[in-house]
Amino acid sequence: MLRAMADPAATAEAILARLPLLAGVPAAARARLAAAARPVRYRENQPVFRRGDPGEEGMLIVLDGLVRLHVATAAGRELTLGLIGAGETVGEIALIDGGPRSADVTALTPVQALLIRHADAVAVIESDIAVAGALLRTLAARIRRTTDQVEAVGLRTLPQRVAGALVKLAAADPAGLVRISQGQIAALVAGTRPKVNAALAELRDRGLVEQARAGLRLPDPAALKALAEAAE
Repeated sequence: MLRAMADPAATAEAILARLPLLAGVPAAARARLAAAARPVRYRENQPVFRRGDPGEEGMLIVLDGLVRLHVATAAGRELTLGLIGAGETVGEIALIDGGPRSADVTALTPVQALLIRHADAVAVIESDIAVAGALLRTLAARIRRTTDQVEAVGLRTLPQRVAGALVKLAAADPAGLVRISQGQIAALVAGTRPKVNAALAELRDRGLVEQARAGLRLPDPAALKALAEAAE
């Protein structure tokens, strides 16, 4: 988690050095990307990117908070593809090709982040073949993550999807609580509210979720995460 990196004393270069996706990028090239990165903030429920928007703004590195990656049908039904938290990125493909956004991204909580523009990344890529190779590996990882997201929506059971969402939501909260309503959780996991209520009751019975005054508490996040990722 990169929440500590949201401290103003932390430099963009230090933040980028800890990102797994830039692990293969030479330090000098990372420094150039860091120099081009600009800090951004988003309010809760503020759109970050919209599907079809030009991708010139490139990639967002989340430092603190949680963003939701989602798509909508013409009829207005939304499907959440993933929750992106501290230490994770969104927009990796646009960073490389500058193409249109493939999904909507919305701040689920207040968010602090760094933004690296496509043009700045291209300038670094064209000057260093090692950077090009590292970012191509990043693109491959992004495609794999998309496959995982589709699997999570289509193949995971509802209790697993609820468990995964709870872990992400709690990790983004300073007190480790889940503070959104059951109806909002249902929207995140593509489930109906009655079925989500039943899934939450099952998790309570297993001692993985407790009701707190300000929301839901997770007594054992590691066990909840293991449930979310378990093979059926």
